[in-house]
Amino acid sequence: MIQDDEFEFLVTTPDRIEALGFKPQKEILTNHILPYAAELDEESARFLEQVKTNLAKAVMLREMKPACGVWSSRLMKYIRIHGLKFSKEVHIALIKLAYELVLIPDLEPCKVHKFATMFLMLTKKRQLLSPEEFTLPWRPLHELGKKLFDKNSTHIGMYHYLTPKRSCKQEVNMLDMIRKFLSGDGLDGALDLFGLSGQDESELPTSLEGSYISMVKCARPYFDVSATKEILDELLPQINPWSADTHIIGQLAVFLPVALAPEHAAQGHLLWFDEIMTLWDTCYNAQCGIADLMTLFSGLAKRNPGAIDWTPHVPKMFMRFFHALNLPVSYKDMQITRNHSLDMKHVASWIVWSMSPNGVVLKHLRCFLTGVESYLHSANSGRWSYKLRDLLRKLAREFLNRIRREREKRFTESWENQTPEPYRLRDEDITEFVHIVLEPTLQAVYSRSGSLDISVALQNLATLRPAIVVPPLLERLRTSLTSLTEPHRVTAAMSAVAAVARPMLRGPDSGYPEGPTHVVPFLMAVLPGLDPNDIKKTVVTLHFILIFTWMVPIIDCSSAHEHWDDLTEEELLTCESTAQFEDFVLVFMDRLFVIIESSVLEHVRLDTKETDCVRSKTDAVMETAISSAATAVLMQCSPKIFNEALRKFKAFATETTFETNVSGSMVGVLLRVFARINSEATLSAFLPKLCEDLTEILSTDETLHEENPPRDLMYRLVLLMHVVECDGTVLLKYIPDIIPILDRALKLHAIYALTRACEVLSHILTSLCYLDLKEWRSSPKDYGAAPEKWLPIREWGSGCLLKDTDFKWHVPSAEEAECAQMLLDRYLKAEAVRLRQWLSGERDMCRERRLRSFYIINAVLACSTFYPPPDEEPVPLLESNVPATSIPFTSGVKYEVKLDGENVRAAVTRLLLDVQARLLADKSDDTRGLEMLIQVWERVVVMKGLRGGPGLEARLRSYGALERALDGRGGATTGRGVSGGRGAGAARLRMLTADAARLHDDSRYDLVCEAGITPSALKALHALAELSVNTYSSVRILAQIRLYWMLSHYPYSYRALVPSLGEELRKGGQGDEWHAKHKGMLFMMLGPRAGPLIAKQDWDVVRVLWPAILNAPLSEKPSMVRLEQAFSDTLHRHFPSVNTRLTMSSAAVEAASLLLTEAQLNDATFMQLLNTAVDRELAVSDKTEKIYLEVINELVKVVETPNVQWRRLELAMQMLTYCPSLQTSYPVCAVRAAIRSLLHDDIAVRRTAQRLTHYVLKQRKHKLVKMFVNPYEVAGVPKPEKRVPGYRKDLEWAIWSEDNIPKTDEEWEKPWVRNSKYGFYAWPEKLEVAAPSSQQTFSSDLRPEEMEEGERFIYEFFTDDANVDKLVTFLTVEEKKGKDKFNGIRFSLFKILFSQFGEQVSDKFIEHAIRCAKATDAQESQQRFAAEIAASALRAPRYWPRERALNMYQKATDIIEAGLSSVTAETLEDWGTCMATGAEKLEPARGGNVLKALLQLCAPPPATQAEPDQDASFIVCARLYALQGAMGSLRWRAAPLAAKLLQRLEEANFIQHPYQNVRETVGSLLMTIFDTELVFPGGQSGGAPNLAEFLASVQPRLAALYDKHGDIVIKTAASAAAAIQCSAADESSECGGTARGRAPPDLAPVATRLAHAPRLPHDHHASVDDDAPQPEAGESSDTEGSGVVSSRIDKALVARLDSALRLAGDSAAPAPRDHAQALNLLTTVLRGCMGVIVRGVANNAATHYSLARVACGVAARGPPQPHDELPRAAAGLLASLALALHDPHAFDVAQQHLDALALGRSWWARLACLDFAQPLLFYGLPMLCDKVERAVRAEKFALKLMRDPRLEVRQAASKLLTGLMHCRALPDESRTIGALMRSCRSKELVERHCGVLGLCAYLASRPYSLGAALGDVLAELARHTSAPDPVPAAIRAALADFRRTHQDDWPKHREQLTEEELDLLADLTSPPSYCA
Repeated sequence: MIQDDEFEFLVTTPDRIEALGFKPQKEILTNHILPYAAELDEESARFLEQVKTNLAKAVMLREMKPACGVWSSRLMKYIRIHGLKFSKEVHIALIKLAYELVLIPDLEPCKVHKFATMFLMLTKKRQLLSPEEFTLPWRPLHELGKKLFDKNSTHIGMYHYLTPKRSCKQEVNMLDMIRKFLSGDGLDGALDLFGLSGQDESELPTSLEGSYISMVKCARPYFDVSATKEILDELLPQINPWSADTHIIGQLAVFLPVALAPEHAAQGHLLWFDEIMTLWDTCYNAQCGIADLMTLFSGLAKRNPGAIDWTPHVPKMFMRFFHALNLPVSYKDMQITRNHSLDMKHVASWIVWSMSPNGVVLKHLRCFLTGVESYLHSANSGRWSYKLRDLLRKLAREFLNRIRREREKRFTESWENQTPEPYRLRDEDITEFVHIVLEPTLQAVYSRSGSLDISVALQNLATLRPAIVVPPLLERLRTSLTSLTEPHRVTAAMSAVAAVARPMLRGPDSGYPEGPTHVVPFLMAVLPGLDPNDIKKTVVTLHFILIFTWMVPIIDCSSAHEHWDDLTEEELLTCESTAQFEDFVLVFMDRLFVIIESSVLEHVRLDTKETDCVRSKTDAVMETAISSAATAVLMQCSPKIFNEALRKFKAFATETTFETNVSGSMVGVLLRVFARINSEATLSAFLPKLCEDLTEILSTDETLHEENPPRDLMYRLVLLMHVVECDGTVLLKYIPDIIPILDRALKLHAIYALTRACEVLSHILTSLCYLDLKEWRSSPKDYGAAPEKWLPIREWGSGCLLKDTDFKWHVPSAEEAECAQMLLDRYLKAEAVRLRQWLSGERDMCRERRLRSFYIINAVLACSTFYPPPDEEPVPLLESNVPATSIPFTSGVKYEVKLDGENVRAAVTRLLLDVQARLLADKSDDTRGLEMLIQVWERVVVMKGLRGGPGLEARLRSYGALERALDGRGGATTGRGVSGGRGAGAARLRMLTADAARLHDDSRYDLVCEAGITPSALKALHALAELSVNTYSSVRILAQIRLYWMLSHYPYSYRALVPSLGEELRKGGQGDEWHAKHKGMLFMMLGPRAGPLIAKQDWDVVRVLWPAILNAPLSEKPSMVRLEQAFSDTLHRHFPSVNTRLTMSSAAVEAASLLLTEAQLNDATFMQLLNTAVDRELAVSDKTEKIYLEVINELVKVVETPNVQWRRLELAMQMLTYCPSLQTSYPVCAVRAAIRSLLHDDIAVRRTAQRLTHYVLKQRKHKLVKMFVNPYEVAGVPKPEKRVPGYRKDLEWAIWSEDNIPKTDEEWEKPWVRNSKYGFYAWPEKLEVAAPSSQQTFSSDLRPEEMEEGERFIYEFFTDDANVDKLVTFLTVEEKKGKDKFNGIRFSLFKILFSQFGEQVSDKFIEHAIRCAKATDAQESQQRFAAEIAASALRAPRYWPRERALNMYQKATDIIEAGLSSVTAETLEDWGTCMATGAEKLEPARGGNVLKALLQLCAPPPATQAEPDQDASFIVCARLYALQGAMGSLRWRAAPLAAKLLQRLEEANFIQHPYQNVRETVGSLLMTIFDTELVFPGGQSGGAPNLAEFLASVQPRLAALYDKHGDIVIKTAASAAAAIQCSAADESSECGGTARGRAPPDLAPVATRLAHAPRLPHDHHASVDDDAPQPEAGESSDTEGSGVVSSRIDKALVARLDSALRLAGDSAAPAPRDHAQALNLLTTVLRGCMGVIVRGVANNAATHYSLARVACGVAARGPPQPHDELPRAAAGLLASLALALHDPHAFDVAQQHLDALALGRSWWARLACLDFAQPLLFYGLPMLCDKVERAVRAEKFALKLMRDPRLEVRQAASKLLTGLMHCRALPDESRTIGALMRSCRSKELVERHCGVLGLCAYLASRPYSLGAALGDVLAELARHTSAPDPVPAAIRAALADFRRTHQDDWPKHREQLTEEELDLLADLTSPPSYCA
């Protein structure tokens, strides 16, 4: 929508307000620049009155269909055409009505979506209405959300809604094709311009969920002030951190009002901010949608700026942002973390709006972007690239928006919260922000993908500070233009510069006066980019030229100094450069001519006709691109330059005769461009000669009859066809010359030539009748009077205010209408007469002659605006008390052309109907004739054929993209003296305004709709329907496309087709003709794509079509089979839940009454209708329900038909599942059919029947009686003053405990928590619980004769043993080998069945389940069935009396026990799912016995009672896995049980179990056990096991792993044997390998010698690794200071030992038992802790650091091997801990542990801690940035390890220092460099190496730039190239890397270095020459 406050003020004058009767809220200003603007006020007044009155009446008369649907659509059309052009009172009344319509109880989802969209359109402009003016209740909207997305109905498919995606198949295919062909940069921008852009972000939501959430956000500002507290009281108690349901936190994030005025802060964010922030901190890892809170915080920062001091929260927020980017920074490339995704839109929004002049956020942003900068480089692209680019784009855009909101008048005067003065951004903040964001953005310029994101970011940054942004981009373009070998760099640089074109041109306004001086030189420099051999470069270059020329009048201003004496130096330079404009245009034309000449389509074979060639899609794109760019250039030319270009073009176009497919067509398109821009000059230059040549060529009859017409004729026809597309008034004087040519050309026999001749006629008529702009230059001033009277260079890049646009329109005149009438009489009348003669039999007509008639009629019908629709009464298709009326519509065309005094459309319709009837009767094989006839039908029924090109939607999207790309608002302005005053510079460009006007005119045509379908249109509809079932597929396809358009355009027109379709299908037929007809009808029903006929939400249609499809004759042809399969898919996607009954709410009726006047309310007719409205509504509901039941009965008839074909049966069953109603239950016949189908032989039918039976049972389920209790009274605890989430005293009654298990019926009937989401966080005021079981009713309580009939049938079926046996047989049949899983539908089915019908039904299934579970040869499917029954049996008796429930629980336990004793590897997962599903809603107290039994069954007995391997380890694992499933579902409710389980595992020594698979399972189980520990600040851990205590208890048991120095010893066979022989003092402190066995005695001496050898690599077989790092001179071998001396080993001896160890294998004596157990314990604990970090809910990284030292000690040496269990577990823990979110305390703990590890004796551990420190410190950058002490500590840590005696440690530490330098994390880098230089000069080799490594780290830390200290660093390094090793090697490696990373931008880098530095670098990087 065009924004221009000044113009809006101008047009809303008091006189106009008085005439309208109100002050418009927000009208669409584009209407005021249309040529018929004066008539629009009257049109809109009539339209609004219609809509307002009829919508209100429709609601009050309770008529949802069709009236409410039709009139709400009309209101949306009104808003799209006129905007919010109504008074404030009407606006509020409409909003309230839309709100109430959405809230109608049980409204079908499609209507909810429609009314929600209407509400969005009314409330999107929030600044128009303040919350003081009206309020909306929040609770009904929340209740609606609960109903819409209630899992019970939506997840099983009973409440089905659509998530449609707008389909633009044609455009998408085109786009994909071009992408594949061109792939890459700059293209997106170019495609935007040519109308092929992607979807606009601002489009209205297309899914129900999207529209609901958007509606809440729009309604939120208008909630009552007290709503915040109510929302918190409602939603906070429902938060369950362990839940996977994201709905609650999602609701919290969108419902909480964040825009309350500061005076209401105590009732707003102060109520929740600290609490919600604590929730996010505490439960960072939770899956319950916790990341959605980012939406809430960003909304608060944006809508309430300055309300919160964000400073304390900044570091942790930036840490979260780091984690959300999914960067490849991890410990040893192990990405072990849960992906925390955040929407970059909210991240950017929070960063921008939390900025304040204190600079904290900017400091962190600099640190953040510096850290991720290198990941934006094209060499480092990956999964993170999109998010990073997206973030940059959104940061820049949001920042610009903030600047505008703080500084523009229209925002500062709004009711919305303003940024407080001290919080506002200053100019220096803007500059700093641009500097910070520009650097990473420049890195991404050369990225291979996503150039559009970067372009948008650059454009927004340049708008703010062009002087900073533009020069580096120009420099890049300048250097890349000289490169011949890197085309991608050229195109990328061009795209980047094009993105900043407007800020660059407007440079003088914002401190960049030299901006315009670069324009002409660059325009000249890019011309060579128009290269026919490189399509991509050509498209991007055209885009570049197009963007600049749209904003630059191409006028030679070199003489300006003679007329203007106030020119600045830059303006003088710019004026001088414009002397080259003429050269630019002429060279540009030359380059286009080269492209055209190289595009000539040459024929390889001589017999190929030109007509046979089809041009490629690439040629089509090139043609569009050339046309767009040429239009921009020529439109902006001064008359002198234009005439030169025209002269040059005329010479080119007339000297050569081009072939007409590609090159000729391009010449024609260029000619059209010239003709549109200056019709007078172009026509006088081309037409006389063209007419002369064509007259001569067409003078002979031979030419007319030639099958292959001569090229010169074709070429000239193409030129004529394009030249007549010009201003109709100019064309009029040439019509007498053109008519004789047309008379001859329309007799051409060759179709190829005839089509061109017809297009000439068509284009002439189009030019005469169209409403269009005559010019759309960038300035309305006279281009011929510059630079004398005005100076164009001062208007470069400036917009044009609406009041100054001064557009000249071409409006059809009376002379043009007369000319059109003459042409119609001359051609159409003649053809009509000829066809009538043929119809009456007077004259025969061959096919070719008939085809020519169709072509000519089609051409004459082109001037659609002269042919209004026939004035006929619409045909009523649907009864309505508020019938639709035609939308008042003004087209601006005042003349009508008639055929013999009759409406042309009506006359042609009559003629075509007769012609079609005759054709189909006699000439049914004339496919070309029928295809052409369909095109004529299209011209008759479509009111306005668009000017060609993509559809309106695509044009609107591309316009939106272009508008954003050339938006000039928000920049700094110095108020340059442009005409139009200050503000014109930033206004919309004039050509964009022109585009908007043109589009708005077109969209008005598109949106207009009639009262209904007229008789003429209805006949056309039936005619097209007849052609849609034609024998020939080509005819059918074309007719169906037109038919679909008509069905979409005329509301409810489909009802005219349905009866005939149903009848035809019922009659059937045989043979090929019937096959074609049948196929055509099926295709008709599958379209239109937006709302297929078969899936219309209209039970009348469903009643006719669905049974007709099922009863139609069968066809086994593959195409028909595929079509019938498509029906199921289409219904699934497009047929949502549809109402069978509906009652309009009284609130909606009341809201509607406010829109009517007293007189309208008291109207007698209306009163009479109103009095009967309720009865009528009831009658409609009864009728609809009756039709629905008929549909079901018809479908059931098909299902019950004996021997019905299997595909039809499957489709009928699926149709039954697509129409469950929440208002009307399935009738008894459907129940019977569904239940019987459970025993059908067809597996697909059985599968569908299970779902259907589930629906049936759900509908017949007895309603649960509920009551409300006070949870605190139940707990016997007073309500606490302050809400503290977590384990509390008042929560104990809801948690498992031996004492809580009910012993009596009385205890059983006490209130219990139904839903586990309540309680843990807080209790609601009133908790909804189930009433005692004595008050509940189940089917099992009724006698069969008391049951409802369907219920009785279910009961009888499932109590019949034969049925159950057969059903179980089917259910235990394998469906897909290896693919079957625990089936949720079957589980839900049995759960309801058992729950409602009790033991009489369940016992039979349970018997079968126990049999299947116990069977020793049980198949997978039998075990799976047993698991489903067990889960159902656990869930079914929730509400039963105690005795029955316990009995059922016991049976379920029996099944589980049997199943877990015979479990197989394939069914293990099913039993886990069974336990998780069964326990999910198990109440811990009532199900306490079950849990005890499970614990007894699955948890291991104490070690004293049995050896660990009493049961097979697999069975042990299976039981633990199943138990874990149950614990995982219960979570906090079973915390004490988790503690008990941990105790059992400890007692049984399972945590140190000898078997690996058991250890892995126990490790996973530990994760579940400790995940129950969640302590909020100020809370308690309750009965949950404490991880810190557990780890503390583990530490003493690991003592066996340590030697006397406190270092870990992991004994291999060799070291174990050595331990027997040697004293502890001599034992090597570190030997690799896991203990597998002791060496045989004869190897002991060898082992003794080996104990003193250098460390063997960590490997089971302890083979020697020759590549192992060798100790250097002066270093000890492994553990420094241990006194072990290196000695040489005989390799043969080692090989013998290796061989012996392999032979000894597992039979060797075990290592000392306590050592082995400690190893096992450590492995299990490491694995458990890793699980807690990654999958646990709580964020408690600090706890795990007690294991960090151990983990570093045993971490893998090199990459972990698959069989190295302990090193893998240790590496896993380190990897997960490094990626965990650290709060400040945890980060400090981490740094302490790193410092301690740096002092360790084992160099492997020090190396591992460095690998661990890299990701830890990277993700902790915000912490380092927050406190300088942390950064100092990190630096000291790195430098300490760079002085390590071990070379590998020093090298790893230098990488860490590189990272710290790269991220600018060092507190004082220059001081560090100085210290390193001093180290370089040390005598100590290690200290010297440390210094050199540090300087090399400095080089490596700037991979794509040069550091300030580079010269000094190079000079220092040069001094050490001859030092002892390893110093020179480090220098060589660093310089090689430096050369590699700086290669791309070396020309730029070279300029930054002095001659001395370049020489130094050359000496260092060039190898020495050995030649004398």
